[in-house]
Amino acid sequence: MTDPETNRRFDRLEVKIDKLTEVLTNVARVEEKLIGTDARLKRHEHRLDENEKKIEEVDNQVRTNSQVVKVGQAIAASVWAAFVGALVYIFTGGTDV
Repeated sequence: MTDPETNRRFDRLEVKIDKLTEVLTNVARVEEKLIGTDARLKRHEHRLDENEKKIEEVDNQVRTNSQVVKVGQAIAASVWAAFVGALVYIFTGGTDV
């Protein structure tokens, strides 16, 4: 082989190695982005799990409060009915209606 031909081949090899280096660099960048995205996804999943637990706690508390309110309404309605009955009894002179 002649010297210029050898130089031309080395130049082509250098160009190919440069292109390969660029491709590998781009692959490394994409891999870093994927790792970052995966880390953010895990963080969001963790936060969603925590929020789900809090929502379940609030749901349980609301159910308990609902039952207490129903009982309170029943008692208030009974007291109100007794009060109205007593007023009717008093204003009618104590006789059966």
